[in-house]
Amino acid sequence: MFVRKIKSNKGIIEVGKCGVDRIDAHDDGIATYYTAGENIFTVKVKEVLNSDGTVSNSRNHHKIYTDV
Repeated sequence: MFVRKIKSNKGIIEVGKCGVDRIDAHDDGIATYYTAGENIFTVKVKEVLNSDGTVSNSRNHHKIYTDV
């Protein structure tokens, strides 16, 4: 499920801040987030703060990702 903002063991991670392009939260409490530098990080999710189902940022402003 695509989310905009999560609270994790590394703090609050938000799309558009610090080069984060996309956050993919899984059902087992693990989230994967992708950065603008093509890095992939995995963190443990404490709480999903914003899960409106759409992700849009300055780099991909024309793309809208929805939960399938």
